[in-house]
Amino acid sequence: MKKTALPLVFLLTFLSLFSSAQDLSHNREIMQKVMSSDKYSFATGTADSLNAAISYAVSHLADQIMTDVKVTSKSEIKSKNENGAVDETVVFEQVSETFTNVRLSDYQQLIIAKPDKKNKEYTVFVYISKEKIDEIVKEIEQKEIDVKKEKEKKAVEDVNFYYSEGCKAIDDIRIGDALKYLYWSYVISLGTNISIEQNGKAQPATRLAETKIDNLLSNLQFTPVSFEREQINDFQEKYKVVLNIEYNKDGTKHKVTNLDYEYNDGNTLQKGPRVRDGVGTLDLQYADMDEVRIQCTYKYDKNETPTDIYETIKTKGEKKFSSAVKLVPLTKTLKESKPATSPKQTDAADEYGLAKSNKAMEMPTAKPHDHEEMGKRIRLVEAAIRNKDYTSVKSYFTPEGYESFEKLIRYGHASIIGTPEYRFLDFGNLTLCRSITMQFRFRNNKQFIENITFRFNEDNLIESLAFTLSDVAERDILSKGKWNRDSRLLLMTFLEDYQTAYALGRDKYLESIFSENALIIVGNKVEKRVLSDNVIITESVKYDTLSKAQYMDRLKQHFRTKEYINLNFTDTDFKRASDGDEFYGIRVRQEYFSSNYGDVGYLFLLVDLRFEVPIIHVRAWQNDKLPLDALFSLSDVY
Repeated sequence: MKKTALPLVFLLTFLSLFSSAQDLSHNREIMQKVMSSDKYSFATGTADSLNAAISYAVSHLADQIMTDVKVTSKSEIKSKNENGAVDETVVFEQVSETFTNVRLSDYQQLIIAKPDKKNKEYTVFVYISKEKIDEIVKEIEQKEIDVKKEKEKKAVEDVNFYYSEGCKAIDDIRIGDALKYLYWSYVISLGTNISIEQNGKAQPATRLAETKIDNLLSNLQFTPVSFEREQINDFQEKYKVVLNIEYNKDGTKHKVTNLDYEYNDGNTLQKGPRVRDGVGTLDLQYADMDEVRIQCTYKYDKNETPTDIYETIKTKGEKKFSSAVKLVPLTKTLKESKPATSPKQTDAADEYGLAKSNKAMEMPTAKPHDHEEMGKRIRLVEAAIRNKDYTSVKSYFTPEGYESFEKLIRYGHASIIGTPEYRFLDFGNLTLCRSITMQFRFRNNKQFIENITFRFNEDNLIESLAFTLSDVAERDILSKGKWNRDSRLLLMTFLEDYQTAYALGRDKYLESIFSENALIIVGNKVEKRVLSDNVIITESVKYDTLSKAQYMDRLKQHFRTKEYINLNFTDTDFKRASDGDEFYGIRVRQEYFSSNYGDVGYLFLLVDLRFEVPIIHVRAWQNDKLPLDALFSLSDVY
């Protein structure tokens, strides 16, 4: 057996080598025919492994094709461009990118050499017909035409959408939003023939948006109302100017909300705090400045601008609106004036029917509300904040109230601006004292202005505090005349507690108000970047459905790692689930800002306010650009 087996092995080996040699020889013959023909593009690759050799060969083939396409497609595409069909540069770059980044298909490969005693490497020959290359180029050109049409369609939609949103924001006196949206509409429309229909007539979008922005800026008024000296250290002072910022709409002045601005403090350009309910500030280096140059912001940073629009602005450049510059005089009379030492103290005006009525929902019998004593105490709290002597007023707080007060003071180097005018609203056992205006500063010169409401219990102790809702949101709630007084106050205090919890990192409170089985939908902006011959940047919104435990874990992480979180609610909509029940569908436009992320969108909350502790059953966030009728609403869950 052994004598016959050995010759059989040799025979099989010989036949295998003979067959392999025949295959290689045949492949070389085909290679010579391909190379002598003008109908193919080809390349070779050599490497230690077969896969690597194939990869090198295909890469060289792609380079060869790209070179050929660059030469041939320029004249072809230029000819088409003269007929108005295709843009030469865009198609040319797209063709180049395709052969650089997309794996070639429909090519043929031949092994030309294998490792042996003399050769240690594989050599592979790959080729593709020029007819197939022409088909690929035509497909790419057609796709580019389709993409161009889609971009043009999207541009028309965006221009009209942002112009419409800007006009809505003007109606709400959300001037910062109005400028932002109108400027986006303007930038996208530049260099296009896009039109916007106004009063049944189509008008050029660029000119219409430009005029709207200019008129808006022209009707902004900055009025200095007080000049305060602040001691920084033993050697240096700074000077704070409190501004009243209004928008003149049809002859009526309105307090501005969420406007951003920059100014020269005497040395450098500084960012002012975002305007809140008509209040802004300037921190100046010198007392002898006669005027301050203020620049209203209409071009926003990347956190507050969709990525595609941000890149468009960089490409097209920034439009300079002269009406955005305001020269604010600082008169001698203003500098010599002193803030009033006795702030005004009034019971809340009954503008929205907030006087107590027999229809108010049942609340525990409360002691008489001593507004005079509360007024004395809140003025002492005000003085303690100004003097940074916080423990001197600790006895005026409950333990929980003082804990919140300490968190507030630590939130962004808090300071009081202006002279408070206190209003008192009685609500069951509580009295809401509204409000002290405070300024909060963070790193990178990020600043916010917030009004702070202090809530007194029946023992005249401050048991909690909250960031007051914006005038826009408060007006939306209080103007619902069909709801009784306490229902409106209940809803208002809940929303104030909610936004305050995010600012002060009150994770225990938030954990207590979410139902164990709550539906929680979160969203955040996601960018996709593709770098090649040209840069492609897209932005989308990623939505996730989280359990309560997952959501709280994420929140706690944010509270630990973010220097600040600031929420602002505007454009509010409220519906009761049923008549008489304190069970609400709440939809608010939420501006979310943190030290490393920002977005604007619509927040929907389904909340049960029938018990002592509110319970949120649904929390859903959706993109700001969705139509209102497509947003999550009460009808989706109830």
